[in-house]
Amino acid sequence: MRLVLIAFLLSLSGLAAAETVLVTGSNRGIGLELVTQYAAEGWHVIATSRSPHDDEELLALAQKQKNVTIETLDVTDMAQIAALAKKLEGTPIDVLINNAGLLGGRPGQDWGNLSADLFARLMAVNVFGPMKVSEAFAANVAASEQKKIIVISSTIGSISRMENPTPFPILATSKAAVNMAMRTVAMQLKDQDVTVAMLMPGIVRTRMMYQAGGMSLEEASRQTEFEFDRPGTITAAESAQRIRNVVASIDGSETGIFLNNDGSRIDW
Repeated sequence: MRLVLIAFLLSLSGLAAAETVLVTGSNRGIGLELVTQYAAEGWHVIATSRSPHDDEELLALAQKQKNVTIETLDVTDMAQIAALAKKLEGTPIDVLINNAGLLGGRPGQDWGNLSADLFARLMAVNVFGPMKVSEAFAANVAASEQKKIIVISSTIGSISRMENPTPFPILATSKAAVNMAMRTVAMQLKDQDVTVAMLMPGIVRTRMMYQAGGMSLEEASRQTEFEFDRPGTITAAESAQRIRNVVASIDGSETGIFLNNDGSRIDW
């Protein structure tokens, strides 16, 4: 009833409600760029982060762009997810982007030294987190105009493409798992016309990429994207723009699909 009343009042005033996007893991890299670009396009952006109080770039953006709202959210904290879902109850969310993710670094993923603790951590962040966030905000997405749920995945999770050993077997397992997790979300929400897609962002010059190159978290944190310009890589800004283009192109004819950042299909 509340949503119907809001829509009716807006129609009387001749105003259209701004589209809304919720992005998890918004404090840096692709997430921050998605927030920046959607905000510049006039969207109402709900940017979530585990510790927004020390996210200087995100805080500065929110000061400049009044259509950006920052919320605290650790995707592994069920109480925080429930609290934010309660706070946003009745708010339509056109696009939900599950961007928060964890690489895990190489220690603990080397063959012969696999870490059970790291496995549990990556599965919690990369798999159950987006699945639970999608469940928590499913009603918000279903109440919107666009009705789209996205997860940032990776071709490292493609079973059919796995032909050689990977230095990140736990990460690869988590990405394959999140594809299936979001496929189940797609089937759960199909009757509500919600479209779910898993997107490959490209090889992006972010802190996570430095870690993939063997740097420690501390070393990677001191780098800038301009110091790492390997052929075939793209900047976080370029990745975010491609992701936004693909999200905009999804027409609802298919759900539970795995797409590259150019919109082409990726084999599982």
